[in-house]
Amino acid sequence: MAYDRADFQRLKASLSETLTDDTGDPLSCLLHETPHSHGLLNLSFGDAEHEFYHVAEACNIASVITSIERILSLPRSNLACEEMAEVLLLRLDVLREYICTAIRRSQSVQYAETEADRVIRRWAGFLKHPNDYVFAHCCFSDLDVSFDPPAIEIDCAFLANWDSLKISERDQRKSELAHRIVIVCLPGIAKIEAFFKSSADHLKHLIATNSKDGRAAERAQS
Repeated sequence: MAYDRADFQRLKASLSETLTDDTGDPLSCLLHETPHSHGLLNLSFGDAEHEFYHVAEACNIASVITSIERILSLPRSNLACEEMAEVLLLRLDVLREYICTAIRRSQSVQYAETEADRVIRRWAGFLKHPNDYVFAHCCFSDLDVSFDPPAIEIDCAFLANWDSLKISERDQRKSELAHRIVIVCLPGIAKIEAFFKSSADHLKHLIATNSKDGRAAERAQS
């Protein structure tokens, strides 16, 4: 499947709804207000009235959220959306890795990978290392014709199954799929929205755990 402008607009709205706070800033910025965050810096300029906190990981995550919003804002045609689809999915995986790393380094929260996280991780693995999966002819996949043998569909179910295989089983599967026609079916919009929600839940949990007075946690939930 391919994404169109309506899909990107929907995802942009969903990103804003789930991964920004009540002021419109990326949700991770609230980590600056949580005194128990990992790597917290207490900065001041001149006097205590200008004292503020800074958490590098909060900025790193925020920059990725902002870059995803820009990607979703860029395309002006359906063709442009199709061309940006892989860039979008790879950037989502960067967000997944940043959040995972921030949680694991915090030592206050246990990272639990959700199915939504796994979907993005698997697709990023396929897009970055396609030859680890199949040697195939994808260039015919958009033709409205039938194939004999039938084309292989690379979709979420295919990648989930692949994820469960042992190395020897993957090598055997690669041999079976060699030189087959392949149709790549990217994850549906609902799965990307589920990933936005999963990312937000991870961040809210981290914010709540590291928040001393609870105010940042309340803002994250609003």
